[in-house]
Amino acid sequence: MNGQSKEVAMLAILHSTCEAALQAFRAADTPIDRDLVDDLEKMVERTGQELQVLNAARAAAQHPQR
Repeated sequence: MNGQSKEVAMLAILHSTCEAALQAFRAADTPIDRDLVDDLEKMVERTGQELQVLNAARAAAQHPQR
């Protein structure tokens, strides 16, 4: 596995973990630290954006324009 593949894998794990935590907190309908929820939401957004960038770069490398 090359460096970029490892980075994509780690970001995907982080993204999924943060999403799952948010879903669990919301489903439990219990009061939790609002700052924690804000941080998780930001992390989901940021990791999602980073994954899009990395996946676009990988697709471009696999299919270079002629």
